Amino acid sequence: MLIPRVISKSPRWHYNGVMKLASFLLLLLVAVSAAAQAPADINSEPHHQLLLQNSQARVYAITLRPLEQAYVRHEHNFLMVTLQTCQIVIWREGRSAIQNYQLKEGDVRFFNGGRALGLRNDRNNEFRSILIEFLDPNITTYDYQQDSGNWDYGDSVLRPPVDPDAKYSISIQFGAATAISVQLLPGDSLPPPEKEAVELFIPITDIDLKAGAGNRIRKAPGEAMWVAPGRKAKYINTDSEPARFVIVEFR
Repeated sequence: MLIPRVISKSPRWHYNGVMKLASFLLLLLVAVSAAAQAPADINSEPHHQLLLQNSQARVYAITLRPLEQAYVRHEHNFLMVTLQTCQIVIWREGRSAIQNYQLKEGDVRFFNGGRALGLRNDRNNEFRSILIEFLDPNITTYDYQQDSGNWDYGDSVLRPPVDPDAKYSISIQFGAATAISVQLLPGDSLPPPEKEAVELFIPITDIDLKAGAGNRIRKAPGEAMWVAPGRKAKYINTDSEPARFVIVEFR
């Protein structure tokens, strides 16, 4: 008579299985709790720090350490510029807080306002970004689309260049504003805007630029600043490393 052989699982296998299940249940619980909480006002949410403001926009620095999250109601359209490559959970009001997104250093993403947006950092590295809240409702992706011949929402992401190691200046239009992602190799320059505009300058890397006779811009990542309309000087990278930055032009 054949007696079936019972294969016993080792205590180590059992322990690993239990830990994986516990981790999954914990993440599920966090996601459900995040989705159920009430959104905060952006000016009272502790992970959002107001840096700059004028009649057209307010500029915030966002910092999330590991396992921290922010859930904010946004009354206005806004742009988010990522300062370092990371993975972050992003969810809209009424959606599950479980979807991870891979964001790269210098990513520029447009979001429509009117709803709350949640961010949660489940990783071991810090999440840092700059958020530009547009007070002008004419700054939007809704426009006439040449490809379809209809009025509709256009691209919301400034896509990376073909060659990330070369000099580049790429832009995306948001109605009354334009976002420009720039990389200058040592000695390279960027000309002034063709039309007069207020510029919001956001360094992605450490910056050392010459900006006309006797003028220098030395900034660390995220140290945003306004540039008054009428800039005539080129930006020249005087550093030995590539300089990356984002400019938002307001017309």
